[in-house]
Amino acid sequence: MAKYAITPWRHQKDLLEVRRQLYGDSERRHAVDRVMAWKLRGNLPHAVESTALLVDAVLHHSIEVTGISIFSVRAVYSAAFSRFVTGFCDIGRNKERSLEPSSMLDIAKQIGMPPAFVALRHEATHEELPAIHRLVKATQEALDWLWNVYWSRLEEPESHAALASSLPKARSQAKEFFKSWRSARRDAVRTKNQRQQAEDVQSASKACLSLIKANGASSVLPRTHAVADVLIEEGLLLPSKRELGSSLNGAFLIWEGLLRDIIKQQKSFLNALVACSLSRIDQENARPQDDAHVEGICQWLLHMLDFAQTNEQQNTLRRDIMQWCCTHPGGWAHHVGKRLLLSSDADFVEDWRDVLDASQLQQSEEGAFVDDTEMADIQQHAMASDSSAQPTSWAWAVAATAAPIGIVR
Repeated sequence: MAKYAITPWRHQKDLLEVRRQLYGDSERRHAVDRVMAWKLRGNLPHAVESTALLVDAVLHHSIEVTGISIFSVRAVYSAAFSRFVTGFCDIGRNKERSLEPSSMLDIAKQIGMPPAFVALRHEATHEELPAIHRLVKATQEALDWLWNVYWSRLEEPESHAALASSLPKARSQAKEFFKSWRSARRDAVRTKNQRQQAEDVQSASKACLSLIKANGASSVLPRTHAVADVLIEEGLLLPSKRELGSSLNGAFLIWEGLLRDIIKQQKSFLNALVACSLSRIDQENARPQDDAHVEGICQWLLHMLDFAQTNEQQNTLRRDIMQWCCTHPGGWAHHVGKRLLLSSDADFVEDWRDVLDASQLQQSEEGAFVDDTEMADIQQHAMASDSSAQPTSWAWAVAATAAPIGIVR
């Protein structure tokens, strides 16, 4: 499923507000204090901490206090600047993962940091503290460098109203795009030009990703869900005149290459497809199982497990889908759950078979249809793949130990 990044700030706008304050004039002290509070929460980016420390040094220098020594000001500047340079070089060295780590100067060149920063840090650490005018100039240059490599790249979050108004247009564009792809793909399959088909898949997935990322990072997830929902709700993944029980091999041939390439570059697209499929199945869950369209979505849902990039992701999706089937009792949910058990290993069947039976039992008491034949097939499949369930010779039974279960007064 989706991987989440833990940040010490609650919303992106909080980080942008701190950026404005750190590079402003009137609220710099408040911004520094806020960053120090974030540091206590953990997961604070080094760029944010370094900016706050450098600004704090500037504020310390600007305080008009009688008797303050110039040495203490130089020491504050030197400490903040040295921590800034060392931290970034350590990050670059960790990413390098070499048996013979590069020097700090080499790392600085790799990450685009001016070599003069490393030289000044070396002087402040191993020699006399640099002169105050040099430290002031270097600190301002460091703040400018941090702005270019980190702060300027933060994107303004899209407002809810703007995002909501942009989604219908994105859905319309996605619908036209997928229809054009389906038509072109049918013609390409007939030509059997594998090289041309591979190039078409790459260009099409690039166009689809451009549509998803059109409005920046803050709207990627909503637009990903909207584009995936078009495929499911509009029935674009299914043949127009599909009959109940018919194969989807032709549809898989048309769509699988494109979907795999999109998921490879945008992992959240697979989760969005699964979520939209489950939502569509839930709408028809209580109705008779004679809808060829919903049956096709069920087949696609099970087929999407093969799109997972790793075994861990596939197992997570399998477990999440089965959990959904057990918590949304109904004909189509049970249909998906049964087929999921038939395609899974013995451990998965053992973990989920009884839970699925219990959810269907509750539904059957309300008048739902129960297919005992298919559940018998699942049990037979589990016994065939589980060596402990095979017939063996006689053995002593282990008797349960007697123990009291309570006290009666």
